[in-house]
Formats: sequence, C-alpha cells, structure tokens
Amino acid sequence: MKVTKYTVRDDRIVDPFLIAHVSDLHEHSCGELIDLLEQARPDLILCTGDMLERHSKSAGASLKKRRIEKPHHVLYHFLARDGIRDGGMLFFHQSVSIAPVFYSLGNHEKYIRNEDRLRCRGYGVHILDNQDEFIEVHGNKVRIGGLSYRADWNWCEQFSKKDGIRILMAHHPEYVADHVLKDDQILPLDLILSGHAHGGQLAFLDHSLYSPGQGFLPKYTKGMRMTSHGMWIISAGTANTIKVPRFNNPTELVLIEMGGKS
Repeated sequence: MKVTKYTVRDDRIVDPFLIAHVSDLHEHSCGELIDLLEQARPDLILCTGDMLERHSKSAGASLKKRRIEKPHHVLYHFLARDGIRDGGMLFFHQSVSIAPVFYSLGNHEKYIRNEDRLRCRGYGVHILDNQDEFIEVHGNKVRIGGLSYRADWNWCEQFSKKDGIRILMAHHPEYVADHVLKDDQILPLDLILSGHAHGGQLAFLDHSLYSPGQGFLPKYTKGMRMTSHGMWIISAGTANTIKVPRFNNPTELVLIEMGGKS
C-alpha cells in the first residue's frame, strides 16, 4: 500500500494538523492499513464510504452474489475478491484508538442497518449520513460533513454556509463534478474528499481505464486538484476487490497536512 501525502494551506489554520483519508476498504483485511495509521499518528481519520458491504439487504453479502443493477456488476460474478467477515468493523474498532474517526456512506452502504450504526457508534465512530459535526483540532474549528450515496443537496448547501474549516466527504466523484462544482447555491469549501473510483483499477500513461459511475477513461479517479469550490482530493482506495491486479495503480492511504499559509 502506497502512502500519498498532500499539503493544503489555509490562513485560518492556527496550528497544523494531519488528516488520514481512508476509502473503499470493502471489508478487506486492514492489518497493513492500521500499521500505517499507527506510524502516521493523524489527528483525524476520515473515511469516505464503501468500508462495509451492505450493497444488498443481506448483510455482508458476497460481491459475487450481488444484485445486478448495472452492466459492470456482471463482472463481479467472475472477478470479485470478497473481503473477510466483519473486516470493516474490525477496522473501525482498531482505528478509533489512533484518532477520532468520521465516516460517510457510499453506494456499498446502501442498505446499512441500524445494527451497523449502533456498532459503529459504540466503537466511537461518527457516522455522517447527510450530516455534519464540529470538532476542535489543535485550536482549529473544524466542521466535517458527510454527503451520502442518497445525497441530500439541501443539507449540502446549508453545510457550505456554516462556520469553521469545512471538510466535505463525498464518496462519489461524479457527485462533486456534476453537482457540487456546478451549484451556485453551494459555497466554496476548504477541502473535499472522495473515493469510489479505485484509481480506475488499471492505469496506463497516467490514464485510468474504467470507473463505476464514470465509465471508460474516467476523469476523476485519484489525486489532488484545485476547483472553484476548494481543494479536492480523491483516494485510489485501500483494497482491490477484483482478481485483476491494479496495474500502475497501487492501493493507497492518503495523508493530508492542513497548515497555515507561509
């Protein structure tokens, strides 16, 4: 697993702090990820969805047996690599001892159960389902919001107008590209975090091959870019869910240093 480091500058930051951006674990083993987090010692751990497998009403359902709703789901019957039982919950249980954990929901949490929510909250995980929370980090007033798979755009608009250093977790890059960046009622944010695309699975000459929601040759798969609505960072994800190797596209843990302008 690759560790990718970015720096975001904001003159309102009174003391630097470190964010770990985790995405798309899909119930896979978290041993290496936890080791890297323990080494990094972030101040916040922000998880941008698809940590669990709740893509059907059968909790923990196999990717290979998922309901076929889109053409690319057919591939899972032949190529899927399922995770381990309770892999996502194991990550949450271990990660909360490292730093406060905030968790927004992706499409694989479409059928997240009340039992799942209670377990996460019991561990101390902050689930943000079209919701936001305030936290003070090293004297910085930080507001973290989670835009869910079933997006509430009215909430997102109101979130963008609140005080503090506003960090939006939005699992789907296409939600950001097609709505957040084009809606004049959503004000600029300080940081936007996404996942979902798995880095495009295969990359050749810096071009990704395919991404759910974007199709072939997707534009938004990983990396950092400045937008009209703030800095946007997309994680390539922390697991490989199919048997095809992630060519030129390793799994990654993203670390973001939030610092004042020098």
